[in-house]
Amino acid sequence: MIFLPRAVPMLTLLSILGISLAYGADAEIKQVTGKIIDGFYFVDATLGIELSADSREAIESGVPLTFVIDFRIEQERRFLWDKNVLALRRSLELAHHALADSYVVTDPVTGTHSVSPSLSGALKTMGMLSSIAIGKASDLDSAADLIGRARVQLDIESLPAPLRPIAYISPSWRIKSDWYVWRIVE
Repeated sequence: MIFLPRAVPMLTLLSILGISLAYGADAEIKQVTGKIIDGFYFVDATLGIELSADSREAIESGVPLTFVIDFRIEQERRFLWDKNVLALRRSLELAHHALADSYVVTDPVTGTHSVSPSLSGALKTMGMLSSIAIGKASDLDSAADLIGRARVQLDIESLPAPLRPIAYISPSWRIKSDWYVWRIVE
């Protein structure tokens, strides 16, 4: 009788399901700066997004990928959870147009489109956010200890229905950054 290590049946199951063990995907918020202009609090952010082999294959096959960027301004409190002061969720869509062999980044809020001949160029364009209005500056209490938080992630719910179950169970589709924290100074 041959004894197999316990990992072998699990690896077999994962390979049957088509789940890749290599992640190859990463997202991070590299920098966020805030400023008050004309009574509104704006942020500029630099993102870094790397796609996994599965997400690259999907984009090359014509499946658009939507990335969601969450911004929060919170008041730090010593004995309670931080109080949410302002919050904003923005999305950016990355799509490949096969006929033009180009990549398009679309901001649905502003309606702007940025076209790039390469996927790396499109990801770089998507990673440079400027002048995003988070909310009114009057909502920021200057006496409070305020911190900002930002995070970027792939929106699995925006994928086509047949692809969602695979994306939920496969680690290669978990493209998500940690929260980036910065201090709000007026």
